[in-house]
Amino acid sequence: MHPPQIVDQLSHALGRRVTIRRADEPADAAADIAFGDGAALRIGGRTRAQISAREWALIDAAVHLLDMTVGASPAARRDRVFANLVDDDSSVRRDALWELRSRRWIDGRADGIELLAVVLDPAPELRIVALGRRLATVVHGALQFVGAHRGAAIFVASRSLDLDALNTTVDAEAAAQGMTARGFALAAGSPDDGDVDDAVSRAIRSAHLRATLPDQVTSVRAEDLGGWALVQTLPRSRSLLVQACPAAFVLASAEDPTQRDTVEAYLDAAGRASVACQRLHIHRTTLYYRLEQMPEVVREALADGLQRSTLHLTLKLLRLWDEELRRGEPAAVTPAALPRERSAERLRA
Repeated sequence: MHPPQIVDQLSHALGRRVTIRRADEPADAAADIAFGDGAALRIGGRTRAQISAREWALIDAAVHLLDMTVGASPAARRDRVFANLVDDDSSVRRDALWELRSRRWIDGRADGIELLAVVLDPAPELRIVALGRRLATVVHGALQFVGAHRGAAIFVASRSLDLDALNTTVDAEAAAQGMTARGFALAAGSPDDGDVDDAVSRAIRSAHLRATLPDQVTSVRAEDLGGWALVQTLPRSRSLLVQACPAAFVLASAEDPTQRDTVEAYLDAAGRASVACQRLHIHRTTLYYRLEQMPEVVREALADGLQRSTLHLTLKLLRLWDEELRRGEPAAVTPAALPRERSAERLRA
């Protein structure tokens, strides 16, 4: 963003007039918030002592962006190089990655770097920057803020990052800023990549995907979510589902979810009875009895390799639909608006 845009977003976020004092104008120590080479921000009707913690977070983000624009300090130069990782110009991205590695500002080990994307409800860039800088401060040493990109806060992540703690921290800090975090995900960059654009894109896509996945899916790594990403691209079509997998139609239409849960657990376990029983908390004999009592179309699907794979994929698609509807979110990839019923009801329609 250019300085006028930064000032305009800050003014809107604070609900107050914000101006820039030029270097040749009289200073006011009680009101000036310095940046660059002698310039300062002034917040209308406020002295520094009257600014709240939440307002300081936004002002800090604005100063960060302004400093990068003028490049007035070594710290601003370093921040600018990190921000260039998500520049629109591929040559700028490549130069930034080369400089970060050469100066050892990021982990230079041969296995590449990891990018973290935190996807938020739509918000101005200034607010995303404010949250990103706050998270990098709270999770000290484990995250380096890169910048706001396509509605997400992007970070370079350390191997020491505690993902369980991060989940709580992201929600808490977003709430403190009056924002909502929809999801976050990690993607690894290859050491052979000239820039991290592909890893950033995968992290953002995976973060959006994470927001719609069932709770039992715990991984936040893009590399672990490939199957779900594939499922998400399938069209939401009742007729296609019935044609491709009548067995899934039968299971999803049943009032009692026991059969559906049993088949899904069995397929998730790759047919290993002991693993399926552990997940379902049942005895092996009970599992075999349930499988024998399945409708004929389901038994036939389980006995055929391709039909079994299609059944597994379709059941995952139904889980994704159900979760999207439970959270009140539209499908990420859908050719037409879906009705609000759950998947089984939709199938019976």
